[in-house]
Amino acid sequence: MEIKQRELPNSRLQFTVDLTVDEVTKHFEQALARLANSVKLPGFRPGKAPANLVKEQIDQTKLREEAYGLAVQSAWREAVKNLKELPIQDPEVELGDFEEGKMTKLTFEFDVRPEVKVGSWQKIKLGKTKEEEVSDAEVGELIDSLRRAHAKTIAKLTPAASGDKVHVNFSGSLGGVRQDKLSSKEFPLIIGQANTIPGFDEQVLGLKKGDTKKFSLTFPKDHFDKTLATKLVDFEAEVTEVFDVILPELNDEFAKGFGHTKAEQLRKAIKEDIGTRKSDEQFINQKARWLAQFEKLVNCDLPESLLVAEVERSRGAWRAFLQERHINEGEWLKTREITLEQLEKDWHKAAEASVKIGLGLAEVAKSLKKELKSNEEFQQLLDDLVKQAIQ
Repeated sequence: MEIKQRELPNSRLQFTVDLTVDEVTKHFEQALARLANSVKLPGFRPGKAPANLVKEQIDQTKLREEAYGLAVQSAWREAVKNLKELPIQDPEVELGDFEEGKMTKLTFEFDVRPEVKVGSWQKIKLGKTKEEEVSDAEVGELIDSLRRAHAKTIAKLTPAASGDKVHVNFSGSLGGVRQDKLSSKEFPLIIGQANTIPGFDEQVLGLKKGDTKKFSLTFPKDHFDKTLATKLVDFEAEVTEVFDVILPELNDEFAKGFGHTKAEQLRKAIKEDIGTRKSDEQFINQKARWLAQFEKLVNCDLPESLLVAEVERSRGAWRAFLQERHINEGEWLKTREITLEQLEKDWHKAAEASVKIGLGLAEVAKSLKKELKSNEEFQQLLDDLVKQAIQ
């Protein structure tokens, strides 16, 4: 067996393994011995029949595949004995002619962890951010949202007023053509608090159960659906129900529903939660700034297999997102005026940054003599480095 090693671009290696006639013959003999146990010949116990008789009963394609598998395993074990870095992917194998009684050649190609050089990451410095105060208005807004979530409703026949909840059947038309995506049945909204097209809830203000109305609204220019942005849409709406919304009082009884004995305790806990969220958001922003500077300090070849895996992860997450929401891929792309090819380019660009940062952090961990055995340990190292940079 003769093995030749060649370095390829992007931290990729190629091993060429030449097998002699005797080595190929040996693999065929081993394959025949393995398959012999499955052959039954009259007068012989399994595995005891003469090799020539057994060979006549075995599918030659199956015998060749078995011998090939043994040859690949044997050649691969020998080829990687002197590798300093283990492959980061299963090897791609190219086979020449593989026949019994003839010498053959096997070619293995695979990615290995590249040599990574990281600049002076210790010099990355981030200024401290001023701690954001939590206002009484922010606390009150969150408390009001909790009260609305636990509100009671009572149906009424009088006109809908601000703060009332209504159910609406509506359909929207663009240029005289009805659009399914602009139509709904029993759509719930609270007048004055509706998360809809600006002005929609105002149009049903004053309507009673059973009332209908036609009106037109212009979609905002920053609407997520680019095909609707700035477009004038004609609506036909029918109010099917009107409800009084009765908010619970902010008292000790209400606080008990959230694990507190006093209303003031609930208010204090909400204020602390908002403060924690703001601090977390500030740290996330600091981390993004640190990573942007760190990426520029990492110098290495990027193995294609790692890039492909990262792009595939992004693609899978995107498709799972759409499936969970029953959104068609084509429609999603169309509303954002983007093609799948453009999205793939964005994923690839993000993958390059992600892989580069990951390899760089692994090198930093090695220099600090820290083992990163899990994603949690990886994230903890990153958090520690960012905290050290904040001054």
